[in-house]
Amino acid sequence: MVDEVTPTGRTILGFLAAHPRSGYEIREAARRAVSYFWGVSDGQLYPQLKLLAAGGLIEAVDEGGGPRARQVWRLTARGRQALLDWMRAPSAPLQIRDENLVKILFAAQLDPGEALRLVAERRQYFREFREHLEAVTPAAGWSALERAAALPTPDFIRGHGIGFAQAAIDWCDSLEAELRRRSAQ
Repeated sequence: MVDEVTPTGRTILGFLAAHPRSGYEIREAARRAVSYFWGVSDGQLYPQLKLLAAGGLIEAVDEGGGPRARQVWRLTARGRQALLDWMRAPSAPLQIRDENLVKILFAAQLDPGEALRLVAERRQYFREFREHLEAVTPAAGWSALERAAALPTPDFIRGHGIGFAQAAIDWCDSLEAELRRRSAQ
């Protein structure tokens, strides 16, 4: 069952595990919660909702709102089992694609000012990332009952991201200092 669902589909199942949501609510939750480490594009989201429904993993909730009402989805028992199977399976090895880091690897081909620009670019990205995470309130859209029943993992994921961003900023500061030291010699 785990192999039948795409990574985007698994993410959708995860967001529906807490409570039913519309496609728009899933998209917004994904942008807030996982956009920096797991992609869920609009181009994938809505087709995946249809595939998950066709596979019996999610079902439409009848909201009775008329022809322009948003479609709300919830997990089926089969969908919850697929989510649990995936969560219990070993995770894939971590893969990071970081073009800026590859450019820094080859920075000896550049003059010192260009190398410093790459480091400044990286630092700025991680500052913006940290600021984004600092502005996020984990589980803000959850009901009091959902928050009470949940583990503290959203807060810890946020903390991990903030710590990761700060470590990257500190690394940029160290690299910049070393590059400046070497260019002064």
